[in-house]
Amino acid sequence: MKRLLFGIFSLALLSSCDDGEIIVTTFDFEDSTIQFCEGSNKNVFYAVNNSDVFESISLEFRNNILEIDEDGNIVPPEDELITFDLTGSDSGDNRIVYRIFRSEIPNDYFCNVVPPSQPIVVEEWITGSDGLVSITRNFRDETATADADGDGLDNIEEGWNAEGVDLLDTDEDGIPNYLDVDDDGDNVETRTELANSSNDPVNEAGFRDSDEDGIPNYLDNDDDNDEVLTRLEVSGDDLDNPGAFQTAEGISNYLNPAQTAELQHEEYINHDITRNYGFRIVVEDIKFTKQDGSGESIQYASYTFGTYSESGIDFPLCPSQDPDCGEPEEPEEETEEPTN
Repeated sequence: MKRLLFGIFSLALLSSCDDGEIIVTTFDFEDSTIQFCEGSNKNVFYAVNNSDVFESISLEFRNNILEIDEDGNIVPPEDELITFDLTGSDSGDNRIVYRIFRSEIPNDYFCNVVPPSQPIVVEEWITGSDGLVSITRNFRDETATADADGDGLDNIEEGWNAEGVDLLDTDEDGIPNYLDVDDDGDNVETRTELANSSNDPVNEAGFRDSDEDGIPNYLDNDDDNDEVLTRLEVSGDDLDNPGAFQTAEGISNYLNPAQTAELQHEEYINHDITRNYGFRIVVEDIKFTKQDGSGESIQYASYTFGTYSESGIDFPLCPSQDPDCGEPEEPEEETEEPTN
């Protein structure tokens, strides 16, 4: 990575302005793969270069702009685009800082609660109050061959399309099949209904079809065709083990047409999944000023700060039929131990 100042000085010879500002269109860190740290008052996206010159760039911003979970991961926001203004070096809330250091930058430099005194900063450039930051959220599991819900079927097999319109939702629970761990809403996970260790019949597409009605089990809300919904043949007390309710040895009721006992309940399995996502950060109309009193500055009409990626982040989902989904669990009442 080339040293920033070399580019500045070279361009200064070609494009100095009357007011002393230097207009440039490239930057050494542009479009970097960036990292993230959560702070007590501010959060930061940053990139570090220790290869040929010790330098860093960081975007500091108020900690109420993005939601952070208890593990320090960014919660994917509902809005695809988030914007906020830079506020300048005086307030220090939202700003971008470029630094050159005297020695190597440690991995935890930006993640310390108290800014470290080492390594020594030998040069610093900070943005002013102009500039608009745009953070675009994108899910990296939104492709045809990805499996966003982890059920064993590619997105394209579950009705996904790049436009995100008319998405298949078999059980009409508000969760499209490609994000739904239970596509038919029968309280048996799709991946469980795809498995066929019992060598059940399959339909023309090769999917498990226990009642041979042409509808694969994972899309059939009555897997054994006994006119009792599978959901009512799966124990509400043991939703993690749907085959546990048996009235005939070795055969689960929801797969046994001879057994029609019903379990009346309003329980639903957990639909939460994990997802892979990324942020692309672009800043418009920014101006860096050198912090040595010289007044030297650099301007950019548009600067791509970089991209940030996370994997396996919790993504809660609620089926519309479940009125209790998303409600916080009531804490258990503590019982006092008797005193002697």
